[in-house]
This record gives sequence, C-alpha cells and structure tokens, in this order.
Amino acid sequence: MKKRRGCVECSIITVSVLVVLACVALSAFALWYLRQQEQAREEFDPPTVFVTEPASGVSVHAGSYVFVSATALGRTPITRVELWLDGGLVETQESDLPNGWPQFDALFELVVPEGPHMLFVRAVNAEGMIGQSLPLGVLGEALLLPGPAFIEVTVAEGETLADIASAYETDREILQELNPDLGDQEPPAGTVVTVPGRPEMEEGEQTAPPSVGPSVPPAPPGSSPVPMPDVPPLKPIKAGPTIVGILVPAVVLPPFLPPAPPTGLQAQVENCTVRLRWNDNAWNEFRYDVWMAGLTGSPRLIASVQPAPGGPAWVEFDAPHPGFLSFWVEAVSFGGQQPSNTSWVYIDPECPTTVASQLEVDVLDMTIGGAYERAYCYLSFEGTPHVRMPADDSKFIQVQSGQGDIATWAASSRNFAVPIPADGSLDVTGECWGWSGGAPNELGSFTSRYASDTWDGARRPLEGPSYEIGVAVQPLGATDTLVTYGYEDPTLPRPSKPREEKVGSEPSRGQDPMAWDQWFRARRLRWDWTGTQQLTGFTIFLNGSPYKTVYGAGVRQALVTLPAVYDQRIRWQVAADAGDARSPLSEEFAYTLPKAQAYVRVKFDRIKWVYTCDGWLCGDCSTCEAYGAVALGIGGRRDHGSGSSRWPTDVECGIWYEMSRIVVPD
Repeated sequence: MKKRRGCVECSIITVSVLVVLACVALSAFALWYLRQQEQAREEFDPPTVFVTEPASGVSVHAGSYVFVSATALGRTPITRVELWLDGGLVETQESDLPNGWPQFDALFELVVPEGPHMLFVRAVNAEGMIGQSLPLGVLGEALLLPGPAFIEVTVAEGETLADIASAYETDREILQELNPDLGDQEPPAGTVVTVPGRPEMEEGEQTAPPSVGPSVPPAPPGSSPVPMPDVPPLKPIKAGPTIVGILVPAVVLPPFLPPAPPTGLQAQVENCTVRLRWNDNAWNEFRYDVWMAGLTGSPRLIASVQPAPGGPAWVEFDAPHPGFLSFWVEAVSFGGQQPSNTSWVYIDPECPTTVASQLEVDVLDMTIGGAYERAYCYLSFEGTPHVRMPADDSKFIQVQSGQGDIATWAASSRNFAVPIPADGSLDVTGECWGWSGGAPNELGSFTSRYASDTWDGARRPLEGPSYEIGVAVQPLGATDTLVTYGYEDPTLPRPSKPREEKVGSEPSRGQDPMAWDQWFRARRLRWDWTGTQQLTGFTIFLNGSPYKTVYGAGVRQALVTLPAVYDQRIRWQVAADAGDARSPLSEEFAYTLPKAQAYVRVKFDRIKWVYTCDGWLCGDCSTCEAYGAVALGIGGRRDHGSGSSRWPTDVECGIWYEMSRIVVPD
C-alpha cells in the first residue's frame, strides 16, 4: 500500500512539474509570438500618405488643371507614388533611385472632368507594401459658352449707364473708360455702348444672361452595374476571426507576412443597397475590414467580414446615409493589413439613413442697406475656416435697390453641407463687404445659432449691422449639395501629453548612412485620452496639417516618420475623432532638428504679378506676399531641406520686382 501510494504521489508531482513547465513554455512562446508579430508589423508598416492640396470639396471649372500635391513617408523607402481618380489609375511617378526614397514628394497636374469626382494618392514601398491617402472630393463645374471680350449694346428708352453696368455686372466708371465719347452725360436712347463681354453671355443678348441648353449630366458614381460573381457574399464576423483555409500553410510558411492587397474594387448602389466587389489575392488573411469615408472627418470601420477562399469576393449592406461616400476593403493578417483601391457611390436622398447624416444650409436672399452695387461675404459653420460667398473670387453679389441677387447662383456657391453638431445647435459666423463708388467697405460681422427645432427648411434671418441674409436649414437631401465641412466639437475632450520615442537600435551612420537616416526618421508617437465618448479614432497633425489617421477608440500610439533630418521645426498634435466631429487639438510636442553643415545659396531674381485684385476689372492691385521653398537631392541622397523667405510689398500690375536671396540647407 505504501509503495502504491508513493507511486501515485510521484506521478502527481511529475504531472504537476510537466504542467508548470508547459505553462512556462506556453508563456514564453506567447511572449515570443507577440514579439514576432510586433516586429513583423513594424517591418511591414505601410507608407503614410497625406495630400497637402487640394482641399476636399474644392470646385473648379471642368477641363481645368488642379495641382495635387502629396507626401509619402515610411520606414521602408518609397519606390512609386500613384494618383487615382474615380477608382482608376491616372498617373504614376517612379523614384529616380532603384531602392526608393524614405520621403517621396509628388506633384501631379490633374485635369478635372465635369461633375463630382473622388481622388486619392497611394504609395508603394520597396517591400511592396501599399499606403494611401484619405479620399478627397473635387467638383468640376460646367463652363458656359464663352462670349466675346467686348460687345455692343444699344441703349433703350429711359435706360441709364448705371442700369447697363448693373445688367452686365460691371461698373459705371469702366463703361465711361470704354466709351470716352460719352463724357459725363447719360447716353440717349439708341446710342451704341461698348460693354465687357461675360463668359456666360451669348452674342445678341443685352440684359439677362441666356439660359444654357439642356445637357446630359454625368452619371452619379456607383450607378453603373457591377457584375457580381457566382459565389455567395461574405458574411459578417460575429465572434472571433476565421482563419482562411487549413492551418498547414500558416505553420509551414512564415505566419507573420502581410496579406496580398485586394485589387479591382468596384462599388454599386441599387435600391439603397451598396455592393462591393473585389479580387481576393491573399492566402493568409483572417478577415476583411470594410471602411467608409465621407469628404471630411475620420473614416469609419463599418463591417468585418469572413476571409475569402480566393478569386472574386463581394459583400452587400444597407446604404449608410445619403450623399457621396467612399469605400475600400483591407485584407488583415497577423503581419499587418493591405488596402484595396478606393471606390465611391452616390446615395440617393430618398434612402433611409442608417448612420448619422448632415445638415443642408441653403442661402436664399440678401438685403443690404445703403448705396452698394455689389457685395461678398465669408461664412463659417461650427468654427470651420471661412469660405467665400460666392465661391469664385471673381464673382460678387450684384445689388440693385438694396436686394442682392443670389437665386441665380450655382448651387455650389449657396448650398452647404454641415455635419450635424453634437450639441444640437448650428453656429454660423462671418462677415460681409460691400462695394460703393469703386471701393470696398466693411459691412460688419454676424453671429447666429440655429437650434434643432429650426432645422425645418423655413427661412431664418442671419443678421448683420446693416444687412440681412435669409437662410434655410434642414436635413441633407439636395442632390446638388457638394461642399462638405467637418467641425470641431469643443465638448469632445482633447488628447494630452503627445510624446515621441525612438524605434529600434541606432545603426552606424558611417557604415550605413541610409539605414541611419531611416532609423533617425522613424518614431513612435504616444498620447493620452481620458474621455468617455465613443470614438472612431485619432488624427495626428504635423506642423498644423493632418498627417495620419489611426482607427479605434483604444489606440494611443502610432508609428510616424519625420519629414526631414535637418533644419526643420517639428510640431506634433493629436485630435480625437467621433465620426465627423473632431476634438480641439492637443498641446504641442515640438522641437527643432539640428542645423545642417552644408548649404546651397538659391536666388530668385524676379517675380511678376500680371494681375492681382479681388474681382474682374476691380481697379488697383493689392499688397502681396511671396514665399519660397526648396528641396534638393545631392549625390544620390535626398535630405529634404526646406527654407522660406517672405517679401511683403505693395505691387502694381505688370511690373517686375527684384527678389531677396534665401539660404536653404542641402
């Protein structure tokens, strides 16, 4: 009995020791696994791409050029940068070094077709990893038929020179300059007067601009049918990730490789249902994330779906809310994630809203006291940057008998889309200017707040000291509302304590300067946030401009890359995002990079302002300020130095001005 009891005790001890050893081994394996996963994610970290111009929602004449300026940064050098428009590749810029640049600055000239369009910029690094910017909306406004530079008008009975000037959106003084024989006298009936032609005016018309004949508008994005594959749609993941295929490939092959990116994403909306189709190229993804973005605010993760077995894949879901929406999908594995191209659709206003929508602000009329011939205003919604009304700097609100002509404007100048404020009240601020006697006069500012019970589409006053603007606020629904604004929510707590830390160990600068350069630029940015609101993510700002968006309410860090090694001021800030709402910026984490030891002297000899004034034939030119910046590549290296100099001066049209010299680092 004693011998048997001793064997049992020995077995229990042995099993206990084995269990403890197994737990230790599993713990060590888990730590090793997590460390390997973290290293893989850092190694395969995709490039960061941000577009500095144009701003999302900009309107330009159809057929005109828009400069698209973008910067791509990454731990791994960038080999090419691509410009995409409406889901198609427009242009590619390749690196002039075979192994790429740690920073790739790209500048594209894009011809904007008529109608609304979506663009984004993507970058590919030497490891084949893809990073892309957030989508931006651009509107190509149709050009009216061009008319002659000058036309001849016959004066009608009782018509004055001021009447003709008002009808043709010009000044009486300009008509006197074009018709010196008139002197200071009013022209009698039957007199032929030369007036400036307008682009929207047809020959033979003398008063109101002619109506443009009907044209076929561009089809809204997402209206073309997309062939769906003969396979069932992917299902949402409800509990835990599903590993695609069998486990043998994941064991035999390296488990921490990033997945191959999805390709050929197409989007379609039909009967208020969105369908996305793409090609699955990955073998090691454990899910697909479906992302959505409007023209402002942070993107939203709207679904995680099961992995595909390869080949064509698709999903469908109810349209989130009316308006223009961009979608993309990301294949996710333990080694990281890779995005598809971005595609977008237009959701009809009649579709039910399943995600928070926006407000439409429609400017209806304007009344001005005093003898003003024309005016213009600047508006801001919820503290956003002011926008001009009308949007075109050469256009004005024509005023006759104290009434401003607004009803004939294009919708892009009088209709605005604003995210629904979290506090339930819409704040509108701004100021107006009026022209009288050939000179502008400040008409004063306005401030008004519209509570949610006034969002009914009825006319409401927006009052200034000597004028009143009629506006209507209602839930978004107009198909021609294309200008969108994000807003800052002061009730959303700002992040705090942004800080940096180096990533990895420092290599020898003398033996491998490129590796040292990459190590020096690579940083991990951390921050704190203690709010209780439900967040969609955080946006990182570099020197005041949006740099990178990270997703998820719990994230408190992100890998970042410095844009320079020398002679630049670095200012990091972070904002919390809750859909289209954004918190105030955190305090700055700022420092100045060391001075470079080599310099190059660049001289700008002359600059000429051909025409500088606010409006067409508006008289004297303005005070202008010129700025310069230089980036150089020397000896196969690219230290992106930048320098600037400022030259304020009163300028006159058509005169050359000598410029100062500026000194920038190499």
